[in-house]
Amino acid sequence: MKKEGFNEQGEPTLRELEDYEGKASPEKRKAIMWVIVTGLLLGVFYTLAKHYFKDVGYEEVKIPQQERILHY
Repeated sequence: MKKEGFNEQGEPTLRELEDYEGKASPEKRKAIMWVIVTGLLLGVFYTLAKHYFKDVGYEEVKIPQQERILHY
């Protein structure tokens, strides 16, 4: 028994989805816009924090070395 608007696996077909051909409601469009903007802002924040808090390490310690090796 097949339901109308669903395929054999019971999943809705693309034609039956309300926003398949760009017919999304204004509320849904705003939600999608806010998700994208939030993701971009989090990416910018993460990048700025990564560069601000990056580990520069310690200054190089110069250890004096002998100029020649003694053979015994």
